[in-house]
Amino acid sequence: MSFRNTLLLALLGLFAFAGTAAAQGPVRNGLTSDSYLNLTANAQNALQLDISTAAGGATVTGATGNASTGVFALDFGNVNGLGIGAPTAGVTVAVQAGGALYTTPINLTPRYSGHVNATASISVLLDGAAGDAQGRTATREGAAAGSVAVVSTVVPNVFTNAATNGTAVTRYVGYFVSNANGAGAVVGAMNSRLVYEITIP
Repeated sequence: MSFRNTLLLALLGLFAFAGTAAAQGPVRNGLTSDSYLNLTANAQNALQLDISTAAGGATVTGATGNASTGVFALDFGNVNGLGIGAPTAGVTVAVQAGGALYTTPINLTPRYSGHVNATASISVLLDGAAGDAQGRTATREGAAAGSVAVVSTVVPNVFTNAATNGTAVTRYVGYFVSNANGAGAVVGAMNSRLVYEITIP
């Protein structure tokens, strides 16, 4: 046998040994065995809208981030139609014709992943079934303290189409407390619910 053939057979033997040594699955009379772990998952898109305390604003309660339940709350404290007395910390009061307007800023922070589009829209709607009549009537919302307005219970107000992931959008919420007396007097507990919705086209 020629030296060339001998060398070729030796190399083939080495390759065969290497293949046997690194075989997948149980091996008998060997030194190495490989087992495979195949990983799988189903990646889904996700989105949420966090509501939190804005700089200088009243305290918003409710968990944010991956602990969020989507339920938040803000308490205006004691209010009245004359705007007298010190308002709750973070709340601003402005006396207007017919009553007093109490406002505070809040932060809306969209969070989303796995979507084709990088921007989202945010809208607001007043829940017509939540809270009480005088609370719903008094509720205001807008881009600034001086421009808050009555919120529709039917048609959502889309106030931005350019929200981006992780960037807070500041809005103002408020209660307009009437200074009326008699049958139109506003007194006692006031409750209402604003529904902010994020949509990614």
